[in-house]
Amino acid sequence: MSRIIVCSSKKADNPYTFLNTKVEVYTYEELCFYIYNNTVLISKSSISESLFTWIAEELHMDALSERLFNLANKSSHILDFLVEILSSGDYYGQDEIKAYIEEWQIFRRLTGYEKMKKKADGYLAYRRYIRAATIYDTIIDNREEVEDTVFLGNVYHNRGVASANNFELEDAKKYFMMAYELNGNPDSLKGYFYVVARADDTSVLREEIRQMDLDESYFEDIMNEIADVKDDVSEMTIYSMLERAVYNKMHKDINEYDKRMDIILDELKNEFREQAI
Repeated sequence: MSRIIVCSSKKADNPYTFLNTKVEVYTYEELCFYIYNNTVLISKSSISESLFTWIAEELHMDALSERLFNLANKSSHILDFLVEILSSGDYYGQDEIKAYIEEWQIFRRLTGYEKMKKKADGYLAYRRYIRAATIYDTIIDNREEVEDTVFLGNVYHNRGVASANNFELEDAKKYFMMAYELNGNPDSLKGYFYVVARADDTSVLREEIRQMDLDESYFEDIMNEIADVKDDVSEMTIYSMLERAVYNKMHKDINEYDKRMDIILDELKNEFREQAI
C-alpha cells in the first residue's frame, strides 16, 4: 500500500527507531504507516515500553500511551497493541483497519517457511541484505521440506538479489540460475544475465545467451533494459545501480562506470556497517 503521509499530529523532537530496519518515525501518522505496511517485520520486542514512553513524551498522546501500558500488563497479543495504535487517530479508517486485521490473520495461517520468506522479503526491501540472506539460507538449507518448487525458486531468486547487492557475484549467478530452473520465471533468468554482464564482458554475455538457445535479440533486450534503469541513484537499490554501471561498462563509458562503482562501493560500506550493528 502506498499513500502520501499527511501529518496533523505533533512532530517528535527525537524519532522512534525500529532497530531491525533502522527506520525512524517522527509522527503518529508515520508510526501508523510503518505498522500498517510492515506487519511481518514487527515483533513484540518492537512494540515495547520504550515505544509507549516515546508516544507519551514525544507525541504527547498520553491516553494512547496509558492504554498500551495497560495492555502490556494484561500480556495482550501483539495485534491488540497494533490495532490500538492504528485506531487512535484518523489516518486509517475502520475498513482499512479491518483489512489489516484480516491480513494479519492470513499471515498467521501461513506455513513456517512462508512466514520466513515474507520476513526476509521485508528485510530485502529495506536493503537489510545480510538479515534477509540469513533467513533465505535457512529455508534453502531445509529445501527438502518444501514441496512447492515455485516458492522455493522465488526464495532462490531473492537470495540472488541479496547476493548481487552484496557483490557476491558468483553466488548470485548460482542462485538466479537455480531459481529459474525451479520457477521458470524469466526475471530470474534475466537476473542471472545481469550478473554475468557485470562479472564479464560483452562476448561472454553473448556466449552465455547462445548456450541457452536464446535469440540475438535477447542480448539487445538485456542491454536495453539495463540502459533504461533510471539515473536517480539515491532511489535505487545497489543491484539497480549495478545494472546501470554494467551499461556504462559495455558501452566503454569508463568514466561514468567508475563514478557509479565508487557510489556503489561507498553504499556497500555504509550498509555493511549498519547491518553489522
